[in-house]
Amino acid sequence: MQASQPISGVLWTHVLSDVVLGLFCFALPVLLYRIARRRRDFPFRPQVAVLSAFLIASGTAHFMRVLSIWYPLPGLGAAVKVVAALLAIPTAILLWRALPDLLSMPSHRQLRHANESLARANRELEAFTASVSHDLRSPLTTIAGQAGLLEMSLTNASEEQRRRLAKIQSSVKQMSDLIDALLALSRISRHTLLREAIDASSLAHSIVNDLRQREPERAVEVSIQPDIFVYGDRRLIGDLLRNVLENAWKFTSKTANARIELGGTIDGTMATLHVRDNGAGFDMAHAQKLFRPFHRLHSASEFEGSGIGLATVARIVERHGGRVWADAKPNEGAVFYFTLPTAPITGEILVQQAPENA
Repeated sequence: MQASQPISGVLWTHVLSDVVLGLFCFALPVLLYRIARRRRDFPFRPQVAVLSAFLIASGTAHFMRVLSIWYPLPGLGAAVKVVAALLAIPTAILLWRALPDLLSMPSHRQLRHANESLARANRELEAFTASVSHDLRSPLTTIAGQAGLLEMSLTNASEEQRRRLAKIQSSVKQMSDLIDALLALSRISRHTLLREAIDASSLAHSIVNDLRQREPERAVEVSIQPDIFVYGDRRLIGDLLRNVLENAWKFTSKTANARIELGGTIDGTMATLHVRDNGAGFDMAHAQKLFRPFHRLHSASEFEGSGIGLATVARIVERHGGRVWADAKPNEGAVFYFTLPTAPITGEILVQQAPENA
């Protein structure tokens, strides 16, 4: 009896050790799975899959050793060990190949330094934008003032002189509007998002009412789907809807029986909204230019505009983790689609949408 005590103690030491190691081998794949699931940008999914399979096989081998103390199953135990050994080879190869990528991942210090550099660059850009805006507005104000004085002094001005003065004043206004649009575009990236649930349908009704008051002579059939709720910054979502609805309003100005429609569908945590019109449309061969600043598919003589509106729409949608695209045919109207969150914005939502934006 005295000789069996040390043997029994050693035996239980092996049992407890194998149980703990087996539990660890089963727990680690669960942890790796949760990391990969939460981080959609996680770049080592094949390595995680093979490593998890190896760990599960190793954990099973540990439990088989415990089971074999009371129920010897040498064949099954050997088979489990062979599976674990075979999985160890690709695991080691994949992890070794991933070593350069693992070593190249930025540290917390590097990320902090990059964020500080980005914040500093944004402050410098903000100062530069304000300076340029001031420097451009000053001569514009002078030109507009002098043109007005000249118009008042020319009491007997010819039709050609009045036409030229009107052209100067129109160009000054266009340049001033362009500066305002550029400033608004630059502020979007710096604007702190104040997220809340937003009734997009109600916002759209308000914008359409403003458009009708601005041009009461126009008869436009507008259909707005009720109860479209999204989650984001009220001010930016309002700017987004205003830009796409004003865009549709403008490009249906030469269309008889003009129609504009706002609708949407919900898929999980994202809503896909669309604004459809039966206006001038455009050639999809040039669609890649739509959301770039200053790129216009219609001349200024056809339709007024700064070429900044759709770039503003794209920037706002991107800040909310969504994407934007369009479909159209010349003289048959256009449809603009954009996705927005319907729930609090998370890093997972942003990453899910990022590949589609690219």
